[in-house]
Amino acid sequence: MEPFDSTNTGTVRRARAAGFGLLLLAAAAFGPAAYGQNAVRGKMLYGPPVPAGWPITCGSSGCHDGFPTVRKNKIANGTNPTTTINAINKNTGGMGILQGFVTSTDAADIAAYIANPAAANGPSIAVSPASLTFSYTLAGSTSGPMSFTVTNGGAAALNLTSIATSGTNASEFRVGNTSTCAAGGSVSAGGNCRVDVVFAPTSSGAKSAAVTIVHNASGGTTTVALSGSAGAATPTISLSASTLSFATVPLGSTSAAQTVTLSNTGSAALNITALTAGGSNPGDFTRGGTCAAGGTVAAGANCTITYTFAPAALGARSANLTIASNNSGGNVTLTLTGSGVDNTPAVALSRTAIAFGNQQVGTTSAVQTVTVSNAGGGTLSVSGVAANNGAFATTGNCVGASLANGQSCTVNVSFAPTAAATVNGTLSITHNAAGSPASVALSGTGTTAPVPVVALSRAAVSFAGVTAVGQQSIAERLTLTNNGPGSVTLTSVTASPEFNIVAGATSACRAGQTLAQAASCSIDVSFAPAAAGARSGTLSIVSGGSPSTLTANLSGTGSAVAAANAAPNPTAVDFGPVRVGTSAAPRALTIADSGMTNLIVDNIVVDAPFRVVGGGSCGAPPFTLTPGANCTVMVAYQPDAAGMHQGSLQVMSNAPAPAVVTLSGQGQVTAAAVAGPTNVGFGGAGALGGTLLAALGLLAALAGRRRDPN
Repeated sequence: MEPFDSTNTGTVRRARAAGFGLLLLAAAAFGPAAYGQNAVRGKMLYGPPVPAGWPITCGSSGCHDGFPTVRKNKIANGTNPTTTINAINKNTGGMGILQGFVTSTDAADIAAYIANPAAANGPSIAVSPASLTFSYTLAGSTSGPMSFTVTNGGAAALNLTSIATSGTNASEFRVGNTSTCAAGGSVSAGGNCRVDVVFAPTSSGAKSAAVTIVHNASGGTTTVALSGSAGAATPTISLSASTLSFATVPLGSTSAAQTVTLSNTGSAALNITALTAGGSNPGDFTRGGTCAAGGTVAAGANCTITYTFAPAALGARSANLTIASNNSGGNVTLTLTGSGVDNTPAVALSRTAIAFGNQQVGTTSAVQTVTVSNAGGGTLSVSGVAANNGAFATTGNCVGASLANGQSCTVNVSFAPTAAATVNGTLSITHNAAGSPASVALSGTGTTAPVPVVALSRAAVSFAGVTAVGQQSIAERLTLTNNGPGSVTLTSVTASPEFNIVAGATSACRAGQTLAQAASCSIDVSFAPAAAGARSGTLSIVSGGSPSTLTANLSGTGSAVAAANAAPNPTAVDFGPVRVGTSAAPRALTIADSGMTNLIVDNIVVDAPFRVVGGGSCGAPPFTLTPGANCTVMVAYQPDAAGMHQGSLQVMSNAPAPAVVTLSGQGQVTAAAVAGPTNVGFGGAGALGGTLLAALGLLAALAGRRRDPN
C-alpha cells in the first residue's frame, strides 16, 4: 500500500532527491508534529499490531512497516493529517480500505507519532472539558467550583511544573485548593487528576481568563479557557406593609402596637441613613422596633418597625415615615392613618326601617338584620331589644352585649302576620349612649294569596385588604333567588355610596326584571372608598316578594395612598449554559402583591432571548392580585447565539415602579464546534506552518516529476 503516491494506479515511485529533500526541509523548518495531538495514541494506531476492527494499518507489511528505523513510501507526508484523510477519501494507493475507520483525530495522533516518534515513549496530556463557563455571579461574591480533568495517556509520568490563571481577568478566577492536580506534582501513565476553579469577580461585566498548565508533555503548555459574567450587588427594601391603619382610637387612649417588617431582598448590605417622621400629625404616632438610623441590614436579613397611635384630637389623623438608605429603589415611605374619637359610647344602626312587604297569613318571612355598632370611644352596653307588635319577632346577640369602639352585634327580625292587613311596629334597642332607645320602623302586609320568597346568597360582604382612595376593588358577587311560589318583579337594586353595582354581567339583576319561580340573577358589587379608614354601607333589593326589601351589609377599608406593591420571587434567574437553538426548562417566578391595595398588572415585558411561556397561574395580562395573593409566571431561555445573554422581566402595574427580575444565561455552540485546548510549542505549529508544509510538499512532488519524465 502506498498512501502518499499521487498516481491513480497505486504504482510505487521513488522520490527524487530534490523532492524528498524539500519534504525533509519542511519537516525540519516547522518542527515535528506540526499537527500532532497524542503521539502515544498515534503509535498504537500506527501499529503493528492492527487496531481492533481495522482491516489494516500504517505499520502493516508492505505499507510503512519498519518505521521509525525505516522511512519509506513518502512517510513524511503523514505529518499532515489532512493529506492522510484526503488519501483515504480518494482511495489513493488503495487507502480507501480505511474509510470509516480513521477519523481526523486518529490521523492527527498518527501524524504526531510520525513527526516525533520519541514522543510516543513520553507522557501525553488531555484536558476535559476544554473550557469552563461560570454562571452569573454577583461582584464581591464567589461562585461554586467548576472542574476539568487532566489525563496522562502517555507511557511516562506527566510532570506539572505550574498551574495558574492567566489572561485579561486572571485575578478574578482562582485555582481552588480542593484540586487534586498540583504544581510540582505528577500524573502517572494512564492516570488523571482534577483542577477546581472558582469565579470571584470584583466588578460587574463579562470576564475571561485561562488556566495555564506548564508540563513535560508534547507542546509544553496547555490552556483551558475561562469565562463568566458578573453583576453589581445592590440592596433592595421590601416592606411587609406600606400602610398602617389604626382605625378609631378614643382620645386619651393608646392603640395596640402594629408592626411592619423591613426586609433586604437584595444582594448587598442595606445601610439605613435616616428614619424621618412627617405628614400632618407625626406626634400622634410613636415608633419602636429594631430598625434604626445608622443601622445595617445584611442581604437576606430584616428588622422591624412598630407603631402605636394615641390621637391628640378628634377626627382623621395621619403621618408618614421616610426611610432613607442605599436602597436600589431610593427612599421608601410608610404611611400611617388613624382616627380619634370621643371617649363616650355612640350607637350606630345599619338601617332605621325594615319593610317586609307582602307575607302570606300563617307563614313567617325570611329574617331581616339590623347591625348595632359602637361609633364612640367608651364601651356601649345594650340592655334590651324588643318589638312593640307581636307580628314581629326578634332574636340575635345584642342583649347584654358590651361593645368597644368599632365592635358590633346583630338583631334579627322576622314578620308573621295573623290577618290580612297592613301591620306597623317599632324595634327598640336600649343602650347606655345618648339617644337611647334607638328605633327601627317595622312594616309589613298580611295577604291571603301566596307570596314568592326571595333570598340573597350572602348576608354580608367584607372587601379584603385595603383599597386606595380613588381606586376600585375587585367585585364581589351575590346571587338573588326566587324560591316561589310564582314569579316576582324587582323594583330597585341599589348600594350605598362608596359601593358600586358593576354593570355588564349577562345575568345581572335589574330594576323592572321579573324572575320566574326557581330563577336567579346576580349582583356584582365593588368598593371605591372616598376616604381612608373603615367604611360601611348596604346593598338593597326591593321587590314584590317576601321580604319586600332584602339587604346585605357591605364593609371595606380605605387607604389614604395607593399602596400596591409587586414583589417577584426570585429577583434573579440564571439559566446557566444552554445549547444554541434549544430551550432551557422553564423557570417559575412568583409575583405577589405585598402592598395594601389591589395590584393590577397591565403587562409583563421580557427581553429576548428570554420569553414567557404557558403553564403559570397568572394568566395573560391584565390581571389583578389582592393584597397577600400571588401567582406564577413561567419564563424560558432559548439562546440564538453563543455567549452571555443578560436581560430582564418587568412587571408593569399600578405599583409606584415596575418590578424587575434579572435574567441571564450562557448560549453554547454544539459540542463539535467547541474549541479544544491550546497546545503551544513542540508539536503544536499554527495554521501558517501547516499551510507552508503542505506547499513545500507540493513543490517536492513537482521537482520529482521534472526529474522523472516517466
